[in-house]
Amino acid sequence: MALSFASARLIMGLFFFYSFSISSWLIRIPDIQQSLKLEPAMLSVCLIGIPVGLVISMAFSGVVVERFGPRNAFRYGFWFLAAALLLPGLASHALWLFFALVLLGLTMGPVEVGVNVAADRIGVALGRTIMSRCHGFWSLGLMAGGALGSLAAAYGLEPHIHMALVALFVLVSSQILAARLPDALSDNGAEATAEKAPVFVLPPRNIVLLCLFGFGMLMVEGAITDWSAIYLRDVFGAVPPVTGFAFTTFGLVMAAGRLGGDYLSMRFGPVTMARVCCAFGLAGLAMMIFATSTAMVIAGAAAAGFGVSIIFPLAVTAAAGRGGSAAVNVAALSLLSFTGFLIGPPIIGFVTEVFGLRVGMGFLLLPALMSLVLAGEVRVRARRLDDAALGAVGSEAA
Repeated sequence: MALSFASARLIMGLFFFYSFSISSWLIRIPDIQQSLKLEPAMLSVCLIGIPVGLVISMAFSGVVVERFGPRNAFRYGFWFLAAALLLPGLASHALWLFFALVLLGLTMGPVEVGVNVAADRIGVALGRTIMSRCHGFWSLGLMAGGALGSLAAAYGLEPHIHMALVALFVLVSSQILAARLPDALSDNGAEATAEKAPVFVLPPRNIVLLCLFGFGMLMVEGAITDWSAIYLRDVFGAVPPVTGFAFTTFGLVMAAGRLGGDYLSMRFGPVTMARVCCAFGLAGLAMMIFATSTAMVIAGAAAAGFGVSIIFPLAVTAAAGRGGSAAVNVAALSLLSFTGFLIGPPIIGFVTEVFGLRVGMGFLLLPALMSLVLAGEVRVRARRLDDAALGAVGSEAA
């Protein structure tokens, strides 16, 4: 069975269910905190578990995808992810919560790398990129999981029961979608004859600058995600629900940018769009930093949302097209980019402690400027899959 537009729709669905599962857990954090009676500092330590597990997982997920193929990586990866989703709600102590979240982070790597490599391979077969739309569906899944999780919390559904239902739903849905994907995604494709990758993956030399490009803007994304509500509250005296408006606007514009990102990058070119997005990100940050009202902060967050929207999809497409293994390159890019996403908020917190929150937010201008300077690294090199993996672009039913 050939890679086709139906395959693209299936992989977009897998992006949706992947993020849906993660956001369903994130929205229940306050309930877990209350049930375990955790102080904010202890909760922060526990929540480090996911990034610890994810960073470790990203270091070897590339070789897993390369050796077993992307479809097998995420098809079986969803089983481990679904099992891990059950653990945080069952934790009876902070220490067990930390280890449960480390395990959850470990299970995310093969799914993350697998779906991205599959999306890239389908895009090559179709002769057009689908990466931004896939990440758009990831954003939609994030919002859907958060919305349904909020309803579950509002109606008093216990977190462990909620997560059991989510795990079952995501597992069944992912297996149905993965089973309908063509066999071309179950092998190494053009990488079958490539040199075996090392088990522990650091960024290859030919994508280091590309990784730094992704690192900068994902640091911005992570910091705005975590600090925008606090910024509105502490600097402008906003109260709920206004404190959440900047993040909500940021997320909605980011999702819209991703859904339209493939058309824009094909119409104007990936390098042009990377530079435009980084410029929007810088302008939005500046508006937030020098804002004199909550409306200016929200408008700045909207511009920043468009700025970060297609940065990672563009970087993934470029990394997959560089020399060597696409799976290893994507894993290495994800490792460094997600490191930026995860360390951004603590760095802002440290700077804020010394100089104040406006200066803390102002620090983000440096990584955003770095990404703008490195935007040329997203230039895509012409390539194609081998004949066995490519097949004829068919029209099998969705």
